[in-house]
Amino acid sequence: MRRTGMAAAVAAGLSMATAGFGQTPAPAPAPVKTWADSVTVKGDVRYRYETIDDKSALNAQKETYTRQRDRIRARLSAEAKCNDTTKAVVGLSTGQSDPISGNQTLGDGSAKKEMRLDLAYLEYSGLSSGSADIKGIGGKMKNPFMTFQDDLIWDGDANPEGLALKAEYALGMATVSANGGYLWLLERSSKKDTMLYAGQAALKLEFIPEVSLTLGGSYYSFRNVKGQDVIDWEAKNNSYGNSTMNGSVSGSTTNKAWATDFTPVVLFAQLELWLMGIPVNLTVQELTNDDADKLNKGQMYGIAIGKAKNPNTFEVGYSFSKLEKDATFGALTDSDRWGGGTDGKGAKYYAKYQLLKNLQAAVTYLSDDKKIADPTKTADYGRMQVDLIASF
Repeated sequence: MRRTGMAAAVAAGLSMATAGFGQTPAPAPAPVKTWADSVTVKGDVRYRYETIDDKSALNAQKETYTRQRDRIRARLSAEAKCNDTTKAVVGLSTGQSDPISGNQTLGDGSAKKEMRLDLAYLEYSGLSSGSADIKGIGGKMKNPFMTFQDDLIWDGDANPEGLALKAEYALGMATVSANGGYLWLLERSSKKDTMLYAGQAALKLEFIPEVSLTLGGSYYSFRNVKGQDVIDWEAKNNSYGNSTMNGSVSGSTTNKAWATDFTPVVLFAQLELWLMGIPVNLTVQELTNDDADKLNKGQMYGIAIGKAKNPNTFEVGYSFSKLEKDATFGALTDSDRWGGGTDGKGAKYYAKYQLLKNLQAAVTYLSDDKKIADPTKTADYGRMQVDLIASF
């Protein structure tokens, strides 16, 4: 009887232990989503050593000199997915109010550096369908136009303000792109506003995965420019190379006003291919501003070999650029070439090396001529930059 009772107890225990065996376990509760799941934060920090040899600049002793300086640039942005079709982006950058540079020069008594609003825009993609990718953008945005590493119209740090529409349609080996912008340059309370209306179209043909060709054109119409006082964030009456005439008079000061309008048309081509396992990029741009009777041309061509992206990869490149005095609106062009603006020409050489993930070193040298419209004032301009860039 005792053995029988013990056997029964053991059997009962085994039955309880195996009661759930073979049954489907209850599903784990779904993770609770928070605001952090819809927000992406990214940024970069750059340390730069720079020398500038500008033969048109003199020191206190009326002698030419080579300027040396260290500079930093810091950028931080947050991208929030509001819903399936809308996102909001807010970004900050060093650089005071300069619209085409985020640099801050070191050596001002260790004063604190400014960070200002650099991006603030909404992007709506609800019009996209199938092979068509269509986006509407409003606010202070990343440049909505297709640009190049060396661009005749835009500095790489320029973030336009207003409304833009970007569309891209893929069809087999061809991709068609169209971009448009309604952009503000200067709002005035009692005069006409200075605006930029722009359109761009491009066709990319991918013959094989290793070879593609992009052909396109851009039209920029800077409205209500001629006769208006120049737009200069430093308030120094800097016309950034463009021709000027007398502007409005305040006290005993005669301000500079633009002497011409700007409607530059840019034709561009880009050939991308792989040679012996190395990417090669060839670009060319031609520019004409028909609103100016002379000094209205621009051109750029360049080559890049390699791509500094993954650790231990490299990139080297060369480009030549020329912008005549009234080829385009000078305040938005590359701030490094011949010191910024138009009325210059020259070559750029650069090399990049990806040291580690998200850490890159780069060296750039520019050999330019500035003030080329007047041979009696033309001066050599040399600039070297050594960069260390960390991104996250």
